[in-house]
Amino acid sequence: MSLHYGVVGTGPVGRVFAGLLRQAGHRVTVLCHHTPTQLILQRRPVVVKGCLQAYAQLDEVLLEVADFVATQPDVLLVCIKSMDTEHLLRTLRVHGPKPEMLFVSCQNGIGTENIVARVFGAERALRMVLNMGCDVSCGNEVVVTFSETHVLSRPPEVDPALVDRIATDLREAGFPIEARADWRNEVFRKALLNASLGSLCAITRHCMGCVMGQAEARAMVQDMLAEGMAICRAERIELPGDYSQQAMAYLDRGGEHRPSILVDVEKGKVTENEFLCGELARLARRHGVPAPTISFVDKILRCTESF
Repeated sequence: MSLHYGVVGTGPVGRVFAGLLRQAGHRVTVLCHHTPTQLILQRRPVVVKGCLQAYAQLDEVLLEVADFVATQPDVLLVCIKSMDTEHLLRTLRVHGPKPEMLFVSCQNGIGTENIVARVFGAERALRMVLNMGCDVSCGNEVVVTFSETHVLSRPPEVDPALVDRIATDLREAGFPIEARADWRNEVFRKALLNASLGSLCAITRHCMGCVMGQAEARAMVQDMLAEGMAICRAERIELPGDYSQQAMAYLDRGGEHRPSILVDVEKGKVTENEFLCGELARLARRHGVPAPTISFVDKILRCTESF
């Protein structure tokens, strides 16, 4: 029997998953929070263009959490901002999701899967590390500017056969992904990328290509990567020996992409900094690792959010 996927979050990531999985024939139920968004998703197909492709009409787009939980998804893809996760999960728990439902954190930052584990238990918590850039261009159209192989966690607490089944469903839907036991290394690898360039994009209000093309900003990115790598060593996170070069090459491909943390700052929203520079700065203090640039950027973003 095909898995029933629930998607919470109707930003670009949520729409990519909903479009790809529905196009592949899976039942997909989407929870959104605004009536205008619901109407758009109900009336027009989701269109995914660029590095990933999908064209699919969503049949189940719901506004009420109780109605969403009542559809009993097998797997819930959590595609909302990291800082909103705990409130969402506790609200879902009130309505009694079925005991075997798995929750996949498809979010940026370090430790987002731990929120799921606290609320529902480690045996129901999975983590996905996304390596793509995507934006809603208009209406229901999402443009994916880059997409590399993504990673799904394979923790010992979760049935490996079910983890493999989710990964297979996503691959067959056109989403390149691997289920890996060393997924935590990938969490930190991606967090360093987001914390360095994404944070500077948010502070300067410029796209990835603009920041990487400015000499002083580029030097700060390199400094933050070096500090982050030292934190990883203290955390016993394994990174490739040439990670710094790989990271800079990856970030140089960002082009005109505006990372979500920049979009949040422009909209006056709370960012995911708490799970990026904020968490890296806490780990640096815990291990006694010098991280002056990461700590400074963390403070600047906290100041930005407080105004």
